[in-house]
Amino acid sequence: MNCLHCGAPVLINDVCSVCGLKQEYLIKAWNTSLYYYNQGLEHAKIRNLTGAEEALKTALRYNKANIDARNLLGLVYYETGQVVEALAEWVISSNYQPEENPALRYLKVVQGNQNKLSAFDQAAKKYNLTLHYVRQKDHDLALIQLKRVLNANPHFVKAYLILALIYIQDGNVDKAKKALQRVLKIDKFNPMAQHYLAELGKNERQYSTSMSADTVYEEDELPEMEGISQLQEETEEELDGEETARRKIREIIERGAAAEDINSEQNLEVGSYKEIKYGRHNVLYLVSGLAIGIAAMFFLIMPARMKRIKNENLELKSSYSAELAGKNSTIDILQGDNEKLQADLDALNAQLENITTANSAGSMNDTVMTGIQAYMSGDKQGAITSLGTVDLTDGALSEASRTCIQTIVNDCSEELAACRSAGMTAFGAENYTEAITQLQVFCNLKPDDAEARYNLAKAYENVGNIEAATALYQDINTRFPDSEYVTTMYQ
Repeated sequence: MNCLHCGAPVLINDVCSVCGLKQEYLIKAWNTSLYYYNQGLEHAKIRNLTGAEEALKTALRYNKANIDARNLLGLVYYETGQVVEALAEWVISSNYQPEENPALRYLKVVQGNQNKLSAFDQAAKKYNLTLHYVRQKDHDLALIQLKRVLNANPHFVKAYLILALIYIQDGNVDKAKKALQRVLKIDKFNPMAQHYLAELGKNERQYSTSMSADTVYEEDELPEMEGISQLQEETEEELDGEETARRKIREIIERGAAAEDINSEQNLEVGSYKEIKYGRHNVLYLVSGLAIGIAAMFFLIMPARMKRIKNENLELKSSYSAELAGKNSTIDILQGDNEKLQADLDALNAQLENITTANSAGSMNDTVMTGIQAYMSGDKQGAITSLGTVDLTDGALSEASRTCIQTIVNDCSEELAACRSAGMTAFGAENYTEAITQLQVFCNLKPDDAEARYNLAKAYENVGNIEAATALYQDINTRFPDSEYVTTMYQ
């Protein structure tokens, strides 16, 4: 008999010859782990995901190599929107059992869609930013970020709980109840959601179902969530890869375990382990194994290997051809872009001549001329810096100057995007002076970006420039009355 912990031979006194562990204790620990796994499985079948998570964690404390428990814990994490934790459990599981492990398929499907995986990652970052806004009691920005988080990850239970707390603090009991009911739809016995609903029931008279007098939010509908109990109505061929994986994962949670993933010997009840039986004809088995291995090498392995080498050569040739075609296409595109840029440059030179002629009496100011000269010399960043002090919405600006500046702005989109990104980053880091410097340049040249103007107004407000902040808020309310950045206190 071999040790259940390290695989070394066990002595006659039932103690491992290497690690020194008594097999009786290891068997008890394994059976206890199986008990909690079966308990977690029962919880998962009735969608008590919180109870399932606790039971499965306990099962892994008794036996960290319990592959079934670890895989099911990953599925529970995935269903509650904790994608990072789910991937961690499946990676650990695949390291314990690198072959014939359902976790390998889960990882392949989830990681195969890089766009969706990136969306999950961005949702996690926005959730952390939401917590920062909540600590600052800035519920406007917190609600905006939560809306984006739930659109990217509609099963994120923690985000729904934070959303419900914000609604409760703002006195919007109806929306808080809707968010908590969505949590209970995902996790039927979530203790936090049940506690919040119970408190709302006790103190319902203290809350108002409408928004508070000094804070008004626009209607914030919860995102659509995929069906939970309609798993058999659609076939996997009608779905894309990511949706198929999500439905397959929920199907496993609903019925406990798929027959193709967990066989009857793996899904053991407590105490139903099997003793190892040793064969008597070891020499016969050895000779038979050698003969079968040699036959398999000649009839199965070698032909498959030759076929694989041939396919690799064909794929390599195809990839080289595709790469060459792609480079040729890139050359054609670059040539076309070069011709377009030359045409734009010629048009800009003509506009500059017209502007110079039309404004010979001095109508074009030195700042606009400096920015144009920087652009003509190839210094796009210098052009943006100079022209960033000119507001395109200024009525005193001549139409010819405005047209010329707009042409330069259209050609310097990357520099403007970098300016906007730097301003947003500085605002998030509470460096409001730098945020004002960057965002003011961007908003002067891109006056139609409501979000950038809103953050610029918030930055002015934080540094104490209430007059500039009020002007920006009123401008947003006037020009973007249907946007999510309207602030009623400045109307």
